[in-house]
Amino acid sequence: MKARYLICLIMLALALIPLVGAQQPTPIPTLVVPTLVPHHADAVPSAVQATRSAVADIIESGAFRIGVLYNEPPYSEFTFQGDLRGFDIELTRLIVELWGSDVEFIQVTRQNALERLNHGQVHAIATAFVHYRDLDAQLGFSQTYLVGRQAMMVRADSPYQSLSELVGQRVGYVIGARSEKALNLWSAQLDSSLILQYFLTLDRAFAALTDGRIEALVGEEQALLRVASDYAERVRILDEAVLREPRAFALRRHDIALRRLLNHSIQSLAEDGSLPNLYREYFPENENAQEVVTLWDGIGETVNPTQYADALTLPSRYVIPQLRQTGQLRAGIIGDGAEPTAAGEAHLASLNEALLREFGRRWGVAVEIVTGSQEEALAMLANAEVHIVAGIAPDWPLAAAMDFSAPYLLHGDRLMVPAHSRIQGFNDLRGRIIGVIIGDEGARDRAQAWADSINASVRFFQTREGGATIQLLEFNNANAIYADSLLLVSHLQASPNALRLTDRWYSQSYFAFGLPYNDRDFRLLVDYTIQELFRDGTLRNLSGPLILSDEMPDFEITPGAADFAGINLRGF
Repeated sequence: MKARYLICLIMLALALIPLVGAQQPTPIPTLVVPTLVPHHADAVPSAVQATRSAVADIIESGAFRIGVLYNEPPYSEFTFQGDLRGFDIELTRLIVELWGSDVEFIQVTRQNALERLNHGQVHAIATAFVHYRDLDAQLGFSQTYLVGRQAMMVRADSPYQSLSELVGQRVGYVIGARSEKALNLWSAQLDSSLILQYFLTLDRAFAALTDGRIEALVGEEQALLRVASDYAERVRILDEAVLREPRAFALRRHDIALRRLLNHSIQSLAEDGSLPNLYREYFPENENAQEVVTLWDGIGETVNPTQYADALTLPSRYVIPQLRQTGQLRAGIIGDGAEPTAAGEAHLASLNEALLREFGRRWGVAVEIVTGSQEEALAMLANAEVHIVAGIAPDWPLAAAMDFSAPYLLHGDRLMVPAHSRIQGFNDLRGRIIGVIIGDEGARDRAQAWADSINASVRFFQTREGGATIQLLEFNNANAIYADSLLLVSHLQASPNALRLTDRWYSQSYFAFGLPYNDRDFRLLVDYTIQELFRDGTLRNLSGPLILSDEMPDFEITPGAADFAGINLRGF
């Protein structure tokens, strides 16, 4: 028996010998063995704080090393042809083309991405992390360049049209995926609990949906579209998102130089049309994709790493510990102390003060406000005499010495016309009269530039801010008023049936808070407080006299709990 067993082993070994030297197809590289239970997408180890900006290394090496997933279409994927493709891949290529640098794509996984970042093997990461608030303790993020969503898929014949109708119904998700986090955050906002069923893979969850074992399935929208591609007629996705997910480059905490370089590049590509073209190529169904990127003033014509080559600097003192120690927020408001002459100016001053007072209330600190010119306010910020300055337009020339919060108010040039007028834009103003408001510096030149762009001959009439409605409706001294929306909103609110704005924005600008340079945690505290003010309706209520129905920005909400640094931002 032993002899027969030995002979069998020898024959098996001889049979395997030809396979040793055989050429095998080159597999798509993978760095980890797949597991049956998915790894939590955003689980990361302890943070490592940046002490030297990655920009210095990019300049020295001439290459931007970026970590990407190889299996995350349509954002990044390694194809069977051996090519890297996807939205994030093409965006990165456009960015390094701006810089005149090379790019090196390095495969990472969700398990090892942060380790590779912290050890300097990559300068930044794309696709592996979506910006959730609970990641801020380990990572920094660039400006958001795309907003995806966790979506709810139902069967095509399902009676359900909204998320609220699915409360009490069985909803499926993939365990360990971001859909689980999305459901937890959604559930926390509901009065009643959800009936949830987990699955190990999206394919199994989709099968359960189609055969009726669950009523709905939550997942990243692009993943749902892929898994349902051969059965599109059997399912549909609800219009309402379970959770919107901001996508951004992940980088080391406090690396403000790289964050500024990436943000400047993203905005430059948005302004010159390259980024909107990329949206149309990869997400043609997303009509609002190009509204995601907030443009700062003073973008300029060039962006390259040498503009951000200065050594990474950190604050000598951080604001949040000072707030805890003193119980006081020192704030600057821009003004000359004189009574505002325009309604828009008065409302803006009131909004700025109200927002600062609301910050103090939610943070549990007293607020001390000082007023000065913009130059005086920025000097006080630089000298740490104030913690924050209200009413600053984010501006690239100012960015070398300060930071900016997320915007809280949108304004810009619009055309106001009589409600019955057929005027839709400058093409309808040929040979007609455009009114401009005294004190709106440069409005005539800006309007003339738009008229010149279509070879339209126009004339101008000047009016005081308070007389714009009369000049337009009663005296007929102008066919339209061209002005910053802050100067027009009071007229539209006073005469909603007699006046209207044309659809087009001829410029867009924002008001934000000026903040100390590279005090990252304070910036996040301010940003997340603004988001909570928007989410609970407080920002709209405070901004009421300054906004119209289409002027409240579609604020980005970073998913996560409504607290930061131990502070409850809900305000109740």
